[in-house]
Amino acid sequence: MAKLVAIGDSLTQGFQSGAILKTEWSYPAMIARAIGLSVPTDFRIPSFFGSGLPINIEELLRFMEIVLGDEISTDEWILRFPFLVEQFIDGVEDLYERGRGSKPSAFRGQFHNLAIWGFKVLDTFRIDSDYCDRVIAQGEGSIEDDFLGLPNAPMYRTARLVLNPAKQADRSSWTQIDNLQAINDAEGIDNLIIWVGANDCLGTVASLSLKEMPSTFDSEDPQARGKFNLTHPDIFKQDYATLISKVKAAISADTRVFIGTIPYVTIPPITQGIGKLSEDSKYFDYYGRFFASEHNFNPFFNSKLTGAEIEKIDANVDEFNQIIRNEVASAGDNFHLVDLGGILDILAVKRNHLTNSPNEPLRAYYRSLGINDHPLLGLDPVPNALLFQTHNSTRKSGGLFSLDSVHPSTIGYGIAAEAFLRKMQEVGVPDANPANLDWRQIIAQDSLIQSPPALWDDIINGAETNSILWDVIFKVLA
Repeated sequence: MAKLVAIGDSLTQGFQSGAILKTEWSYPAMIARAIGLSVPTDFRIPSFFGSGLPINIEELLRFMEIVLGDEISTDEWILRFPFLVEQFIDGVEDLYERGRGSKPSAFRGQFHNLAIWGFKVLDTFRIDSDYCDRVIAQGEGSIEDDFLGLPNAPMYRTARLVLNPAKQADRSSWTQIDNLQAINDAEGIDNLIIWVGANDCLGTVASLSLKEMPSTFDSEDPQARGKFNLTHPDIFKQDYATLISKVKAAISADTRVFIGTIPYVTIPPITQGIGKLSEDSKYFDYYGRFFASEHNFNPFFNSKLTGAEIEKIDANVDEFNQIIRNEVASAGDNFHLVDLGGILDILAVKRNHLTNSPNEPLRAYYRSLGINDHPLLGLDPVPNALLFQTHNSTRKSGGLFSLDSVHPSTIGYGIAAEAFLRKMQEVGVPDANPANLDWRQIIAQDSLIQSPPALWDDIINGAETNSILWDVIFKVLA
């Protein structure tokens, strides 16, 4: 019997700092250990070569530190930095387009963590490895080794590895749901986690643009959907209902299902609020990139979302979550809601008017649970949801989000694991207890907490100093 299976996107796969790599420290893997499973044997997970896909910011900075030391001089920004970036990216491209990362795996089974970064709700039941092959082939182009070119279609390369690792012809049409059913048929499933939907709105803050899907859009082709970064609630409702219907058909009636709500994608520090924030509002005038500030932001030149657009995105998330609540309520007694979105609301700093006491949200969160001595509260400074900031390789702020400023750090994923375990314990899952999480080990495995990259503060300072140039770079890379 499979005690635990997970379906989801980057948050469930364990994506952080721009890449999927440390799948053994995803929150489902933490839960698996807490309920007595061994990882990756009892709880099977995909693994990735090198620094992962698509680009691991942390590993890139550590690679550059070997060459440049712990500071980037003015000359090095011009003469060495671009070429070191190209060297690192070229290695990733070689590995995943022509090297080991492009080869079939010897593993012919199904992973218990079926999550795939970048997936929207629709993708869970529409994308299979055959579709991935077609997208990859379309994007390869005539130049085999591109300058500053990451592996093309990196999400689809990841999906192919998860859905059909050995590239078996008889599994080329298997989606996440088909893999789920195969596990259920072969092993049975005690507990299933589903946390998906963030990518139906995340592209808005990643690109600082709002491309709303019309309610009349009727294509179920994932790439056609990619023209939009904010799914219409009516279409989200159809997609989510289809997902739950297919999940119910794939699992046994006695499988316990735990479904997470979607956090506001406007809280993570990938965007920075600029302008007035009145006491009776939680929105700024503008939202720029993670390096934007009152001193370097110009609404005429810098990429941005307005406060009204951010409010629109949040309103969509509210509708998405109401749809999720309704589906869980009507799905049956074995379906349970885990309000992960509500947790991030509590941990938000700026919109809760706690800029002058950024360490208070985490303390308040654990106080609400009756916990005053949590291991995270013993870290100095107490982690918060602000931008990760360092000085001389020492963390000065942040800690709950990784270097991409949108995905949690390892300790951030630990908080998600606790939330699922609390609900699992509440409904009687054997051995499910948040106290079983080994926080000493989780903190030790968080490399950003233990040893922040020495060059991170140079990157932040450089972006703040040349915000318009860095804005252009982000537009080119997007």
